[in-house]
Amino acid sequence: MSTPEVVLEFRNVNTHYGPVHVLKDVNISIGAGQMVCLLGGNASGKTTTLKTILGMVVPTTGEVVLDGQVISGLPTAEIVGRGISMVPENRRLFKRMTVRENLEIGAYLRPDANLEADYEHIFSMFPRVKERLNQKAGTLSGGEQQMVAVGRALMAHPKVLLMDEPSMGLAPLLVAQNFEIIRQINEAGTTVFVVEQNANMALSIADHGYVLQTGQIVLSDTADALLANPQMREAYLGEVGGP
Repeated sequence: MSTPEVVLEFRNVNTHYGPVHVLKDVNISIGAGQMVCLLGGNASGKTTTLKTILGMVVPTTGEVVLDGQVISGLPTAEIVGRGISMVPENRRLFKRMTVRENLEIGAYLRPDANLEADYEHIFSMFPRVKERLNQKAGTLSGGEQQMVAVGRALMAHPKVLLMDEPSMGLAPLLVAQNFEIIRQINEAGTTVFVVEQNANMALSIADHGYVLQTGQIVLSDTADALLANPQMREAYLGEVGGP
């Protein structure tokens, strides 16, 4: 099987918040069409990794590269315009706006957008969203808000879809449904980078995984190999001993 062309890459990235060294020589490579997950506990540096991709944090040294072009240091709006979209932690919808208005925001950088075709694509994945189209986003359930957040991100037609803790705050059944949708989005051709604490769920649908610990990549392998790794199983999958 051929190796996919790299679409998003961290090259020896170091970041700081003042004197605090957060990311330490981080190297991540995401191939076109792949599903890659970044795993780690609280304060491991996962959120800083996403902020660095989006230009909200600028590396002290090293580069973030999209389609062969360095994007670190560019304004966030320009990075989004080049094809990166995110489903943020806790959805972060505009709660006083309708579902339709939240979806429209996802396409704001596409002046020639065919919104009706985009809506139909979103509705095919999330029929419930169509039913709630004129409802205020803040009145939706957590699961429904997650559907809208994913739909909003897809309205941008991203090259790379970032997902920040997609399982957070959802009931177990909704977590499983959510990851099934993520898998379908990836199988339809969108490159996906998932930042997640639920290692079992993320690795079950990913091609490759990285484990971040206090700002350093401590494990990197195919998802299947990580699931079978005794160190991974004990430290991150809640198991003791080998497979």
